[in-house]
Amino acid sequence: MAAASPAAAADARAAQAWAAQAEAAYATCAACHGSRGEGLPAISAPVIAGLDAAYVERQLREFAAGSRGAQTGDSYGATMRAAAAAIPNDATRMALAAYIARLPRPPGAAGARGAAGAGDAAGTRGAAAANDNGRNYWNALCSACHGANGRGNEALGAPRLAGAAPVYLARQFAAFKAGRRGAAADDRLGAQMRAVAAMLPDARTEADVIAYAASLAP
Repeated sequence: MAAASPAAAADARAAQAWAAQAEAAYATCAACHGSRGEGLPAISAPVIAGLDAAYVERQLREFAAGSRGAQTGDSYGATMRAAAAAIPNDATRMALAAYIARLPRPPGAAGARGAAGAGDAAGTRGAAAANDNGRNYWNALCSACHGANGRGNEALGAPRLAGAAPVYLARQFAAFKAGRRGAAADDRLGAQMRAVAAMLPDARTEADVIAYAASLAP
């Protein structure tokens, strides 16, 4: 077997160094998000495995810059802001985002938990009506960016929401509506989400949409 060319060998070494850098950087993230990005519900840390690298990188930049996580009342964001600020440079941030994007989504993610405890399945309307309402509003307001299947659209900067934990989605809805997220002057995509969140007519519909998103196969 022929020996690898010097250029190929150098590329292989660079790839190994990149992977090692990313794995080392992820050690800090694992404390909250789990060793495989599976999330830790006990501390409300969401699943991040398999999120688009561009989205992860953008969120890390926004946390570090204070566009996200610096607003009053956002204690979870403040924790993330401190972690993002500790990333030493752009190269490490890119490597970390790529590492997270390659982590496999946990089987079922939060989908099974999503349908329970969110929406109005236990209310007077019944599960079918709540699911129909959530699906209708999802298709009307959310699917254009996040996809009918909730798996996101990298070209639009829209993250995967399918299978996300309902408590996390509810917290983000509340943050957008209160201006704790999406209100920074340079956060164009966040501003879009703030506008969409404001279109939901009431808390019941918001809960139905969250339950529907959480129930989608990740």
